[in-house]
Amino acid sequence: MTDPSSRPPAPTDSAYIAHLWQHPQLTLAIFGMQLLTPEGQALYETAGIPQQMQAALAEAEGLLCVRDFPEGNGGMQLQYWRSHEDLARFAGQLPHMAWWKWLNDHRGQGFGFYHEIYQCKTAEAVFETGTLPVGPALFCEISAVAGGEGRSQKRQQRFAEAAAHSSAS
Repeated sequence: MTDPSSRPPAPTDSAYIAHLWQHPQLTLAIFGMQLLTPEGQALYETAGIPQQMQAALAEAEGLLCVRDFPEGNGGMQLQYWRSHEDLARFAGQLPHMAWWKWLNDHRGQGFGFYHEIYQCKTAEAVFETGTLPVGPALFCEISAVAGGEGRSQKRQQRFAEAAAHSSAS
């Protein structure tokens, strides 16, 4: 993953944007865990998957950023990948394959798991004045903009053009 400490600080006196067009094959993966019973939670935690996942993701090629969110009876993880190919490569290797086997071998035992994968056609990330960097601001170049200037379509078009150029290469 990208080391956020190596990035210049975000402006504090203006809004700023993350240059998502630098990642024209951006893929988002959402993974959710629902802990439905105390026994299911204990079973999942005893398996050590959360710790294994954290270590494996820290070394995953093409993974740009990970954000964790509490959600109801479990949690959700948002992963930003450089490309779908990077995500697919990670998913086809150990330890990821072992986690899927474990989840399938233990389905119906007090927890549920889901995922969503999105390959971005266009994207933008705008951070208003005073917002600390999160998500794309941690792995993209950033630049100051005037807040509320309404240039979303222009940024979306820049992403689309970079994606078209990337797929033509």
